[in-house]
Amino acid sequence: METSPISIPQPLSGEEIKKGIAERIAAEVSPEHAEAIKGIIYKDLGKTCSLESSTAYSKFKADWILSYWETKDGLHVDWWIEYELDDFGRITKGAIGNRSAEVPKSATNLASQIEETPPDRFRRETSQPIPKVVELKKAEPQQVTFSQAKRGPGRPRNV
Repeated sequence: METSPISIPQPLSGEEIKKGIAERIAAEVSPEHAEAIKGIIYKDLGKTCSLESSTAYSKFKADWILSYWETKDGLHVDWWIEYELDDFGRITKGAIGNRSAEVPKSATNLASQIEETPPDRFRRETSQPIPKVVELKKAEPQQVTFSQAKRGPGRPRNV
């Protein structure tokens, strides 16, 4: 009887978390500013070593706030994210953002949470690829060969 392989979701890399956070926040923003804000947040999230591409976490959650406004100088973004990264029980808490000294009253203000989500569901929801399941082949019996080196007569040992 053949059993199907068990699929265990791969942990989220720091890179996937950065992309996902930026995607989730941009989804709440007006369409004309979404791409610009997504780029700004993604770039700035790269400033935290907790979200390097070499890191991985089984789950995470985050609270975020965002204010944005336009002036004759262009788009201004004020944002802050507080996150909790869970590496199979080892919790890393942190916060990152770009806070302005003054946010005008005419700014658009948003706030929300990113709840703990299973890794593959988070990837799907943020349009990221899901890693393929790798099935390991059963090891083939190996021929064990030991060296049949002959020892010479050697010297007698006095014990």
